[in-house]
Amino acid sequence: MEGGGQIVPSLIATDKRYDPLMLIGALLLATAISTPIPLDAARRAFDDARIVSEEDGGRLWGKALYGPMLLVDPVTRYAVANVADQGGVLKAKGTVFIGTLPPSVVVANTATTWNGVHWTMIMWGSISERSVPRRRLMLHECFHRIQDEVGFPAGANDNAHLDSLDGRYWFLLELRALAVALRSEDRKQAVADALAFRAKRRALFPAAASNERSLENNEGLAEYTGTVVRGTGDEETRLSTSRRLDAIDRGSSFVRSFAYSSGPAYGLLLDVENPNWRKTYKIGSDFGDALRDSRTPLPVSDPDVRAAAYGGAALRTEEEKRDREQRERVAHFRALLVDGPTLEISADGANFGFDPYALVPLGDAGTGYPSLEVTGKWGRITTTTGARMDAEHTKLVFSAADRANLTLNEGWTLQPGARKGDFVLVPAKKR
Repeated sequence: MEGGGQIVPSLIATDKRYDPLMLIGALLLATAISTPIPLDAARRAFDDARIVSEEDGGRLWGKALYGPMLLVDPVTRYAVANVADQGGVLKAKGTVFIGTLPPSVVVANTATTWNGVHWTMIMWGSISERSVPRRRLMLHECFHRIQDEVGFPAGANDNAHLDSLDGRYWFLLELRALAVALRSEDRKQAVADALAFRAKRRALFPAAASNERSLENNEGLAEYTGTVVRGTGDEETRLSTSRRLDAIDRGSSFVRSFAYSSGPAYGLLLDVENPNWRKTYKIGSDFGDALRDSRTPLPVSDPDVRAAAYGGAALRTEEEKRDREQRERVAHFRALLVDGPTLEISADGANFGFDPYALVPLGDAGTGYPSLEVTGKWGRITTTTGARMDAEHTKLVFSAADRANLTLNEGWTLQPGARKGDFVLVPAKKR
């Protein structure tokens, strides 16, 4: 299929005379058949992101948000870009560049460097036809492309405490208080409550503050960026964010996803209290501390008492039920990926995409991923039955049965692991 996947039907002549109507019909059919990513829609998406960036004019982070961008169909790996790659894989098609990404490139919503260009990559299926959610997603990912340059290098510590009963309970109360603060004119009490619930959680889990800060200053700032420039007025943006917090999917794991909720909430409240907060906010800063410093004095808030104002008793009962069910999920992952026969791969240099809302903390065994696609210098592997990253972030562990989904590059081989039935991926011995 030449032309980046665009199928043009052949014109088969039965003699030397062509029927003009047949010829016109065939040409119309050819133009009606689209690529996996409609090029006109891709151009509109690029234009939308560029216009948003121009409207921002570097106000948020002192740098243009828009830059090299790849829109990718995850099934066919067909890609549309707004600039050329340095390796010449993408070919010009009018004002865009099209081609197919090699298997070594993990397709995900992320920032990635490929063929000499640092890109914003976005999966086409995740781009909405509606302007507001489309802008929010695209500019979220644009922040990731520039975050190193503006002083916020990516940090993504797992927050296993947010899958515990107490961790989730106090986090959900914090979100409920933030939702009230976002939609209220007199928000002092709600802000004080949110900060009290946040402090209560962090007092229960000593490492929580630094781990949460790492993800909030990565995904939280990215989501805040996309939210601010989504194209609605300030009040409507706050109300919409408040509604998102109210409607949060309680079935989600917050281990790697919580900052998508807390980041924009704190950022929007800071915009109200101190519009210049970004000028002094650094990689080591904390959203809660910045908001507290911007709102002085705040009412006293006893978290154990104030929980009742946000449905604390019913929430606790629901979270206790969820905790029992989660213990069963953890047992399943441990049986498959700790106790059962496994395939071990070094995480060094590995690239992988995953669903941040679906992670399963496994204690000293690391973190479970219900599905995963990984590429590295050794090749590629996918799983839909589960994988885990060890607690030290040094190795990825799959079920030994996933050998069937492993594609090895030359120079790599599997050898028996420490236990019967285990395998380890290692460089092949040179003869």
